[in-house]
Amino acid sequence: MIANKPKTRIPTKSLILFIAVVAVYCISIGAIFLFNAFYNEIYGTPHVKRGTADYTDTDWNNRLTAHSLAGEWEFFYNRWIITDGDDGENDGFISIPERWTGKTVNGKKLSRFGYASYRLTAKNITAGQLITCFTDNSVVSMRMFINGKLCAVSGVVSKDATKAASGRSKKLDYIVTDGDDVTVVIETGYTSSGGLTCSPYLDFTMTSSAYWTFLERFAAVCVFGFAVGAFLMTMIMTLAFRRYDKDITLPVLIGMLCLHFFFSKDITVGIGLYGYGAVWIPALITGILTVAVFALHILKLSGSLNKRNLLPLAAVLALSVIAYGVLYGTQYTVIPALIYLLTSLYPLYHLIVSPKINNKFKIVYTLIYLLTISALSIEVIDGAGACSFGTEYFFAVTLTVVIFAQCVASFLRLYNFSRKLTRMNELEHEVEQAKLRALTAQIKPHFVFNSLNAIQAQYHKNLDDGDSALQNFAAHLRSTIVAGNGENLIPFDKEVQNVLNYFDLENLRADGALTLLLDLNERSFSLPELSLQPFVENAVKYADTQSVKDGYIKLASDRTENGMVVTIADNGKGFDTEKPRNGVGIKNCCERLKRLLDADVQIESQPNKGTTVTVIIPIKEKEN
Repeated sequence: MIANKPKTRIPTKSLILFIAVVAVYCISIGAIFLFNAFYNEIYGTPHVKRGTADYTDTDWNNRLTAHSLAGEWEFFYNRWIITDGDDGENDGFISIPERWTGKTVNGKKLSRFGYASYRLTAKNITAGQLITCFTDNSVVSMRMFINGKLCAVSGVVSKDATKAASGRSKKLDYIVTDGDDVTVVIETGYTSSGGLTCSPYLDFTMTSSAYWTFLERFAAVCVFGFAVGAFLMTMIMTLAFRRYDKDITLPVLIGMLCLHFFFSKDITVGIGLYGYGAVWIPALITGILTVAVFALHILKLSGSLNKRNLLPLAAVLALSVIAYGVLYGTQYTVIPALIYLLTSLYPLYHLIVSPKINNKFKIVYTLIYLLTISALSIEVIDGAGACSFGTEYFFAVTLTVVIFAQCVASFLRLYNFSRKLTRMNELEHEVEQAKLRALTAQIKPHFVFNSLNAIQAQYHKNLDDGDSALQNFAAHLRSTIVAGNGENLIPFDKEVQNVLNYFDLENLRADGALTLLLDLNERSFSLPELSLQPFVENAVKYADTQSVKDGYIKLASDRTENGMVVTIADNGKGFDTEKPRNGVGIKNCCERLKRLLDADVQIESQPNKGTTVTVIIPIKEKEN
């Protein structure tokens, strides 16, 4: 019987925190709609009703210099009443911002396609007041008139769908004279969005206001430049650690935020990009991708990135995006947009309840993600025509904070990773040193034992020769102790001298029967100490060259296109390379040469034909 896997219990505090976060988000979005509903009461501006706005008793010293003209306007479908001189009756009343899609005019339901005129009468404006009418954020091209005088143009206004294009507003001033009733007319170009999705403003222009607006736009562009710089630095650091850290979702997320910020209202208007409406589609796409990448990043951090969590989330997001496209141009556009953004809160659940993530990190990421979703929500609500006030500054400031917060988080993450990597390299270096010291320690006792045996044998034959041999051995041992921690590289000539010292000791024991030939064509390189002597020692012990006619051991060096080549060859007994051999000294030498020089050691041998050891040292290692 297989026991059921126990379910992971989610802490109550985590659930409460998640519910609180969602509640804060929903309350914030609800506050926007409430603010929109009571906008006129909050700022003391008149309501627009049945095509009229009465400015009697308006406080002209109010801090708000641009009054929203949201409300009921006279509506003329597929008519330009100023440009074409149309004096006919209106087709009814329609609110701005609102879609005309689905409205009935002359017994016919309107589609989202077409052009139109809107008319408003503003009464009792103080004489001498300088005003203009404008909108910077329209996705529809338009002309605006005050008392028949052109006061603003946005984009290319045309009845032809192929020629109409949205664009940045150009404003002209109009001075109100005594007793004027100001008639404001808006003529839109051909559009597929179903009408005006942003509120026009009656602007009581001041030089200082225009000056500060310029500074705000300029500041937004500067901040965007800093954000892009931070993103590039983050990307460079991430690519530098790409070999060790495969996760690039964070720099991609920062890049998506920067790209989306580029299409925001403040940046497009600030740099003079022609038309916020022209970049609404890429703004929407980059916003969707930003949320998607952020969701992936959070799911990956929390260890919840799997089909069970990803597929339902992707399905809901995809359906909401499709629904947004289908409903575009209607008053229902905002519904799938809000569903999309509410669904995007789902990864927060995994972030908050995940036991793998530090609590401080959870708090920071929850705030960053909530700010991101809130900024995009407000942007979508505004773009869907559900806001009668400007949201561009809130959006730009919030997104700027998010970008910088993400960059700081990325820098801190990479800094911590760099510290861990440095420590890992230090530990790896220490392990390598320990291995090399162990390998050298295995070689030295072996050499010392054989050398002492040879010296002892020589003393039995001749005292002076024994003293000479002992001096050679002492010199060799002294250089080994001074230089050798297993890691030192010594000149090739010095290693040759070590070989000669050893060979002389062995040849003393063999009564001069051994022959060592030197063919040294290249000497200008270095190699580990005692890395060649074991190969010569092996030839002395096992090749039995003294019993072969003209037997010899040969040490040669040369330079080839593959690098420095050192050869230790003999014409002795040889051996069958197919049979395993347990030579610890030879194995250690091969490992040391590989570790320290990336050298390739090749051993070729045939019975009764001798053995050849070839050491190939790449030139690049020598040059480094």
